[in-house]
Amino acid sequence: MTSKFLGIDIGGTSIKLGIVTGNGDIVEKWQISTNRSESGNMIIKDIVNSISGKIFENKLKISDFSGIGIGVPGPVEGGRVKRAVNLGWKDMPLVEIIQQSFNLPVQLINDANAAALGELWIGSKKGMQDVVFVTLGTGVGGGIVVNGKIINGANASGGEIGHIPLITNESRICSCGNINCLECYASANGLFHTMKNLVNQYDSMLKFSNTADIFELSARGNLIAHEAIETTISYLAYALSSIINTLDPEEVIIGGGLSDAGEALLLPLRKSLKPLLFPQIKDNLRLRKASVGNDAGVLGAVYQVIQEQKL
Repeated sequence: MTSKFLGIDIGGTSIKLGIVTGNGDIVEKWQISTNRSESGNMIIKDIVNSISGKIFENKLKISDFSGIGIGVPGPVEGGRVKRAVNLGWKDMPLVEIIQQSFNLPVQLINDANAAALGELWIGSKKGMQDVVFVTLGTGVGGGIVVNGKIINGANASGGEIGHIPLITNESRICSCGNINCLECYASANGLFHTMKNLVNQYDSMLKFSNTADIFELSARGNLIAHEAIETTISYLAYALSSIINTLDPEEVIIGGGLSDAGEALLLPLRKSLKPLLFPQIKDNLRLRKASVGNDAGVLGAVYQVIQEQKL
């Protein structure tokens, strides 16, 4: 497929845009700032103006494109963004507005789900259809793909891996309002919090500023940092094992800021997962670091458009 598509990945601080071929090649990419003034009403105008300008600049026409894919940070349903706190949106009819602006087919998808599809399309082995994508960043996000289709769920909340409840010896309030969700412990913030608690308990003079420092301390043999990482990985392994044993995916992909630790994270995670997995799964599971990077959201949004047009 050689048609061109427009991919849009809307974030709280910036919006990534791209012209993408049907084969997943990015012809051009650019980004604009997210203008959240006027309850986010300027965001759509900025997107439309930016795309129109880029099409003119490249001497293209709207008719050169086969569709537009959009990823947004929030639940989506029926072409509407149900709620996007970072954008100031509630029940925003985004598909309708963009379709009226460009007269092209538009698909709307949650940003974590878009990133999952982007990784599946470009990062996974050809022919894979079942993957679990987990982002370990400020929070914990995720996307679940079964038979090549994203799981959105009855309430547009499928793949909310970060909100799997945990049983722990302490109590942390999650941003969703619940207590002891996975992201309270397995996110970058969660690891930092765990490390801080251990430092206060064992060595208040130990200095660290971020999660990279924690992994560096552990690599140098610091037992407190090692325990903080092991605790974080243990919680993550228990949560992931329940998903893996339920879905039996071909691949689990780890992205987000914590994945920058590479094998320092993935190696102990594989080790922690193995005794928790169903026998037929444990020796066959592929666990890898996300490889597509910041383009995953744009690519996944386009992939969703292509898949819908195949139906």
